[in-house]
Amino acid sequence: MADRFPLIVDSSNQNIKELPDGDSLLLGDSEKLRLGDGQDLNLYHDGSNSYLANSTGALKLATESSGIAITIGHTTSETTVADNLTVTGNGTISGNGVTTGTSTFTGVATASTSAKITQTALTSSSNAVAWDAAAKANAYHVTTENTTFAAPSNAVEGAIISVEIAQGGTARTVAWNTVFEFAASTAPTVTATANKTDIFAFRYNGSVWQEIGRVQNMAQT
Repeated sequence: MADRFPLIVDSSNQNIKELPDGDSLLLGDSEKLRLGDGQDLNLYHDGSNSYLANSTGALKLATESSGIAITIGHTTSETTVADNLTVTGNGTISGNGVTTGTSTFTGVATASTSAKITQTALTSSSNAVAWDAAAKANAYHVTTENTTFAAPSNAVEGAIISVEIAQGGTARTVAWNTVFEFAASTAPTVTATANKTDIFAFRYNGSVWQEIGRVQNMAQT
């Protein structure tokens, strides 16, 4: 490196005591600023990316007193959490938040405008509909054959799922696995009219999917 600046160093322990006012500490690519007796915290740039790497204990980004905000990222930058994220206080998302895994809220989740679960399709194969309750909580099924809704996979106590059953140009019959519990333990007859729609909603109590809503014989357009 062409530029070197003098440092004032404590001769007894080789610690830097002072960096002259207005000067900079220059380190080349992959040269590390190592901190701690065991050099557990490293700050460096490898020519492509910058790193604040910690190998012992927790890496804490904190302020000296409460009430002081910490800002991560630029207004146009993207921040990625590669593992788990735990928020012990309140979390506010002013833009769009996309979660591809599972989010668990131990408190109250409040949406000031609206909450949406993307609608996804269920298909029938060999006269059976397989339903993943975790991946397709808000589902729709366009009938192509007489079919039976199998017991949903990935059932979690307290989960709520719904399905729109849309008859095509030819009406088909729909039956239900016994894990679906209806009023008086009697499964409903799906509207057997072409181009009509029924909607059913269920809640899982840890044993069966209890019907909590039903609307039938609706026009599709």
